[in-house]
Amino acid sequence: MTTKAPTETKVLGPRAVQDVMAAMAVASIPDVVWIIGDDECDCTFQRIGDWTNSYLGQTLRVRLCCIWAEIYKQYPQFVQEIPAHFDRNRWTYVTEPAEWDSDEMDMPVSLWHRQLAKQQGKSLAEIRAEYKGRENERPKRVTVKKAKQPTKAELAFAKESELRAAQWLV
Repeated sequence: MTTKAPTETKVLGPRAVQDVMAAMAVASIPDVVWIIGDDECDCTFQRIGDWTNSYLGQTLRVRLCCIWAEIYKQYPQFVQEIPAHFDRNRWTYVTEPAEWDSDEMDMPVSLWHRQLAKQQGKSLAEIRAEYKGRENERPKRVTVKKAKQPTKAELAFAKESELRAAQWLV
């Protein structure tokens, strides 16, 4: 019976180890940088966690909205999906989507698509397909912002309701 001679193990030098680590890092750097409103997912409320540390040479980016959506499926008893916006100034729900009233920028495309989906009762995929290439139709920034101040009665009701909800008024 013949035995093979043990294979010689080669140890990389420090520079070679650095080169290998750098090559591995470049290979795992994503081509797309996730940001809020990038429309890379169908979540209504896009949320991206982003932590970076230059001293570690590392970044952690998490699409929290997608993770939360999966958690919501596991614990539906702790989730309220309300088809209305809660107006804290008036302490009431408003079922109609508000008109775009930013005096700083046009409506982001991802928000516009979600608003259209809600208004038209269509899926986000249908809206994306229907409005592809029509981004110039989205609501533009306004030159004069319309102030929607609550009345004194609405403010008083809202404050009282907030106190009752916090159990300060019984």
